Amino acid sequence: MKALAAFIMRGRLHAGAAVAICAALALVLPPFTGPLAYLSAAGVGLVTLRAGAAQGLLIMGGAGAALALLGLLALGGPALGIAYAVLIWLPVWALAVVLHRTGSLALTLGCAAFMGALLVSGVHLWNADPVAVWRDVLESGLRPALEQAGVMHDPAQMDQLLSDMARVMTALIAATMVSTFCVSLFLARWWQALLYNAGGFRIEFHALRFGRVFALPVVVLVIAGVVAQGVMRQWLVELIAVVVAVYMFQGLAFVHRTVALRNAHRMWLVAVYGLLVVILPQMSVALAVAGLLYSVGFAGMTSDDRTGQ
Repeated sequence: MKALAAFIMRGRLHAGAAVAICAALALVLPPFTGPLAYLSAAGVGLVTLRAGAAQGLLIMGGAGAALALLGLLALGGPALGIAYAVLIWLPVWALAVVLHRTGSLALTLGCAAFMGALLVSGVHLWNADPVAVWRDVLESGLRPALEQAGVMHDPAQMDQLLSDMARVMTALIAATMVSTFCVSLFLARWWQALLYNAGGFRIEFHALRFGRVFALPVVVLVIAGVVAQGVMRQWLVELIAVVVAVYMFQGLAFVHRTVALRNAHRMWLVAVYGLLVVILPQMSVALAVAGLLYSVGFAGMTSDDRTGQ
């Protein structure tokens, strides 16, 4: 990892090549799509964090042009590079700019949550009933594939499955995208610490704490989601999913900090991340709740622990 980060920081050509190659490989190697996408976006984030917004834009533009050319040659159009730049690199670049200028990881993750909220709200403003739209998409795309694979033969069960999936699609996509932005940013910040400030990311991550300013709107949002009905409730639940995705990282920071403060065995961290892989939805909610409690001071920490003193 450190070698790749050092390669990226050798110059614009190296950075652009690394970002573009990782993105291209992410598109043609499905088993490694997630990790390679993180590496690609983290390259943009690293340059932005170290050299500033303008340099990050240059790298993103050059890599996007290379990816667009590849798409033109392979697929007959440049949409591939444009979509990757807009949907993956641009948000990570924007978050890196915020972190570069403010030095606040909490504020930066708050901006990530705001991006997710904009995505969810945009979907609802674009269509009055996004669930119905997703149902049509799944009906035409997923049902034939499931029927051909022989996964499910009962039409009633198939209808129920598609309906359940349609209700969570917007929340799933928004939460996944926000998580991708955050992981890529964390990776970029870790790379920066590896190269220029050994141990700096560990200290920064352990100190992550949103506080009551962020927590109060979250509590209001959850209460509103419980009492609302119909489409409005669906909208609010999807916003809550975005908040869970961000507060999950607060929960992870709390776990890392607790393990470090108590000098506990690292197997506790292995167990937490293992459970995240096995039962992601449940663990995400559990970590988000722990993160929320910690951020408002109800996680059993002393005042000295909270401030890191």
